[in-house]
Amino acid sequence: MDTTRGFIVFLSIFTFSVPGVFSHAPWYGLTMLDTIFPAFVTIFGTSMAIAYRKGVSAKRLGLRTFRLIIFGLLFNMVAAWSLDLATLRFTGVLQLFAVLGVLTVVITKYIKRIGALIVLSFIIFGIYGASLLVVGAGCEDALPQMGCNPSHIIDPVIFGENHTYAQGERGHDPEGIPTIFSALGNVLLGFVAGKILLNKGKKVGMRLFTFSTALILLSLVVNVIIPFNKRLWSPSFGIITAGLTIFILAICYVIFDKNQSNEIKPFKKSVHWVLEAYGRNSFLVYFGKYVLYAVLINTSVTIGERSTSLNTLLMDFSGSFGLPAEIIYFIIYFGIWLVITLYAHKNKIYVKI
Repeated sequence: MDTTRGFIVFLSIFTFSVPGVFSHAPWYGLTMLDTIFPAFVTIFGTSMAIAYRKGVSAKRLGLRTFRLIIFGLLFNMVAAWSLDLATLRFTGVLQLFAVLGVLTVVITKYIKRIGALIVLSFIIFGIYGASLLVVGAGCEDALPQMGCNPSHIIDPVIFGENHTYAQGERGHDPEGIPTIFSALGNVLLGFVAGKILLNKGKKVGMRLFTFSTALILLSLVVNVIIPFNKRLWSPSFGIITAGLTIFILAICYVIFDKNQSNEIKPFKKSVHWVLEAYGRNSFLVYFGKYVLYAVLINTSVTIGERSTSLNTLLMDFSGSFGLPAEIIYFIIYFGIWLVITLYAHKNKIYVKI
């Protein structure tokens, strides 16, 4: 599983390191960048199925939830480069993980059968999809739009408009209450994948491939009703990203875990080690890249009479080699995190919450 998470982290830092090339879909649609965060959410469910298979103490769960929320708020301060509590965003990626973790532990304590978990995830997507259609009936094109969606109605009431995404100016919150509800479907599907992995020797690879393919095909059908939308985490979006993630999990299982032998080819062993390095330090790399970027764009230096950000200086430096500046910038930024990741893994330094 570390290799799957590592592959996701690798894609994350790769796409982030290339300026202006990769982007999210403006509203409806699906891009590669859109799939990265929900892949983390799905594999989060997989890791919970494995890590908590013998149960988890309330104290451990409570402390982890508390740390996720606190670090999430601190991360929001860094991302906004502001200590103004009046506009501090309460929602966020880590807060989403905190809530999903608690909900999943409670649900899976009472619902353990794979079939029941799949049905429950579809019920969640169905309820959320119905709410999108009901609200969307009064919107342009009879579909939810920015400023006309459940998040725009619910999140400002619960958190206060100034404490939501972009102080409510975007008309939705990508990590708000409605999104958390829909993302729970991804976590439960990922949890199912984890339970399949635990059934060693029972055609695990084939079951994962079949499960993921079925999800992807189902998402294409749901997409006709409610299109892919990352910002609202539409049901079709949740299902296809869960399917794609589990499909990658199946590939990694077949390549790296199935029928392991002591004699592993050097190239395969090296790839496994690198992916494992990213996977075991996913928190450090995924959030560290945002923190470093925030420092680069918000820290200015004065050279002569010119005041410029460190990021602009880095881009100017990248353009001084006779090659496109974006290529050199990518080599530097991606290279920094590659060195950090491999060094940390070699010395068994892992940052976890």
